[in-house]
Amino acid sequence: MAVTDKERKLAATLSDPVLWGQAYLYNRDGSGRDYWPHQVEDLRCPAKNIIHLDGRDVGKSIVLSTDALHYAFTTRGGQGLIAAPHQGHLDTIIEEIEFQLDSNPDLMNSIALTKYGKPKIHRKPYFRLEFTNGSVLYFRPAGAYGDAFRSLHVGRVWVDEGAWLTERAWKALRQCLKAGGTLRIYSTPNGLRDTTYYRLTSSDQFHVFRWPSWLNPLWTEDREAELLEFYGGRDSSGWQHEVAGEHGKPSYGAFNVEQFNLCRQDLLEYQKIVITDSELRDCDTEEAAHDRLEMLLNLTPRSGQFWVGGDLGYTNDPTEIVVFQETEIGERTLLKMILRVHLEHVSYPHIAQIIALLERYYTPAGIGVDNGGNGLAVVQELLTLDKYKGLELEGRLKGYDFGGMTRLAVRDGKEIKKRTKELMTSLINGALQRKQLIFPSDDLEVEDQFTTHTYTLRDGKIIYSKGNDHIIDAVRCAMLIREEGNLDPVGEEVVSLKPVLTNPVFI
Repeated sequence: MAVTDKERKLAATLSDPVLWGQAYLYNRDGSGRDYWPHQVEDLRCPAKNIIHLDGRDVGKSIVLSTDALHYAFTTRGGQGLIAAPHQGHLDTIIEEIEFQLDSNPDLMNSIALTKYGKPKIHRKPYFRLEFTNGSVLYFRPAGAYGDAFRSLHVGRVWVDEGAWLTERAWKALRQCLKAGGTLRIYSTPNGLRDTTYYRLTSSDQFHVFRWPSWLNPLWTEDREAELLEFYGGRDSSGWQHEVAGEHGKPSYGAFNVEQFNLCRQDLLEYQKIVITDSELRDCDTEEAAHDRLEMLLNLTPRSGQFWVGGDLGYTNDPTEIVVFQETEIGERTLLKMILRVHLEHVSYPHIAQIIALLERYYTPAGIGVDNGGNGLAVVQELLTLDKYKGLELEGRLKGYDFGGMTRLAVRDGKEIKKRTKELMTSLINGALQRKQLIFPSDDLEVEDQFTTHTYTLRDGKIIYSKGNDHIIDAVRCAMLIREEGNLDPVGEEVVSLKPVLTNPVFI
C-alpha cells in the first residue's frame, strides 16, 4: 500500500520535535508555537549529552518542556525524568506542560486514564504523567541529597537549573540514567567552580550551548541599559551569569546548604501571606486601607519575644517582611520564623501600616529594615507621624544601610567596624551552624533563596549576588536588630565573623 502525502507529513512531524511542537503546542496568547533559531538548534541536536550556559529569558523552559512532551508522545514505553534543585523550579515547567495539555485535546487524549476514567496525572508525592503509549514523565526535586531520584531508572533526563544541584544529588541522578540514555542539562551559570555542572561544561562528552540573553528577539537597548545598571556593569558577576550566560568570576555559596537544610522543620504555626496592590485599590481612605490590611493579615495577638525584619522594595519590587519568635529550650535559644509577608506593588504608606499592625499584634523587641528602596520613607513615617507616636518605636525600629559599616567594639580607643551586609550574613551563618535558626520546610521560596545565594570577591571585598535575595535581606535585618544589644561599644571583644561556609576554589 502506497504511503500517502498525509501519512508522510505526519511521520515527518512526529520525528521532528520542532515540527511536532509547531503542530501541537501553543503560546499563552493562543497563537501557534514557533521557535527561535537557537531553540531549533537545541531541539534538533542529535547529541546524547547536552549542557547549557544560558542567560535569563532565552526560552530554555520552552525547549525543555517541548522536548519532554515530544519524547513522551512519540516514544512507546519511554521513561523520562525532569529534575531540578527545588520544587519551585519544577513548578514553572509543570505549569507550562499543564497549559499545553489543557490547550490541545489531542495532547490531553494521549494521557492514560485510570479505571475510573480520570487522567493519570499524579500530583502527590511528586508530579507524574502517564501516557497511553506506556510512556511516563517523572518530575522530581533534588533537595540536598537527591533522595527522590533513587528509585528511578529512565532513558532520558532533563535537568533545569543544573548549576544548583548538590554533589550528592548529581551522584544520585547519574545512577537514574540507563546506559546509552540522553542527558540534557539547562542552567544559568552561577560561577561556582567546585561543582559537577562546571566540570561538565568543559567535558568533551557534552555538546555545549551558550545562550546569552540578547538572543531573545525581544531584547532591546533599553533592556540592556536597565540590566547593566541593576547588576553594576559588564564586569559584574550578575551580568556575566544572569545575562551573558558565562561562568565569569569565581563565586562561592554564601550559606552552607546542608546546614540550612538541617534548620528546616514543619512549623504548624507558620503563615505566609501575599498582598498585592489590587487588593487595596478600592480603599478610598486611610481607615479603609487599615481595615483591609488587618483583614488580609488575619493575625492573632501572640505573647513572647519577637523580632521583625524587612526588605522594603520600591513599588515595582517585592517587599518581604519576616517575623521570628525567640524561645528558650533548655540552654538553647531558638529563633523560629513564624510569619512571612510578601507584598507586590504595595506603596510605602501601606507598608508602614502593615508594620504598625505587626507591632500591635506582636510587640516585637526590635524591627530592622533596609534603608534602601522604601525603607527610609517607611522609617520616617513610623517615627515622625503623629498617628504612629503611640507605638513608641523609637529605639526599637532601625533602618540599615547595607553598604555601610557597623561598629562592633572599641579597642585601644579605636573603633572596630565591619561592613554591615557581611556582618548580617555572618550572624545568619553562625545561627545556622548552631542550629539556632528554624525555617519552615514547606516555604519553597525561602529554600530557593538561601541555597542559591552567592558572593564574589572584588579587590578583597565581598560582593553578594543580587535579585533573588529579598527574603534573605529581611532575615539579615532581623538578625542585626537582635544582635545590636550584644555589640558593646566600649567592650574589648570583637564578634567572630565567618561569612563564608564553602571552600573558595580558584582555577
